[in-house]
Amino acid sequence: MNKREDLIEELNQLLKGTHMGAFIFEDLHEKIMDPELAMEFANYLRILKRHEQLLTRHIIQLEGDPLDTSGIKGTMADLMSMMKNLTLANDEQVLEEALKSIEMGQKALRDFDDRHFNMSENLCKELSIMKDDYSIIHHSLHKFITAMK
Repeated sequence: MNKREDLIEELNQLLKGTHMGAFIFEDLHEKIMDPELAMEFANYLRILKRHEQLLTRHIIQLEGDPLDTSGIKGTMADLMSMMKNLTLANDEQVLEEALKSIEMGQKALRDFDDRHFNMSENLCKELSIMKDDYSIIHHSLHKFITAMK
């Protein structure tokens, strides 16, 4: 594979993870009782959907085929997550699961950075924005958890 194909493959991996994260947040959003928290989760979902669009656009610009789902393994992981989330009894538990998901997204972005791809300035900026968005969501989730304790 050449460098462009490697970059497309890695961006598709990020996209797959973003699909999985959005799916998890959609599932968790349905379990929230607090109206203010539900509004925050709706905002988080909008951010994740925007990330999906951003990654899809860059893959297309590189003349690649963006993944439109999280794949078979991702779908299985989504189903397992849904089953596990059935036992969540309160908003604090929902927040803890959401925090784990965001931390996985942050790790995926760090791992992507560690591979040192030659990327356009625009892609670098947008990946930086994604990192900032994840940090903001992470901080927000922590604030909600702290307030509940």
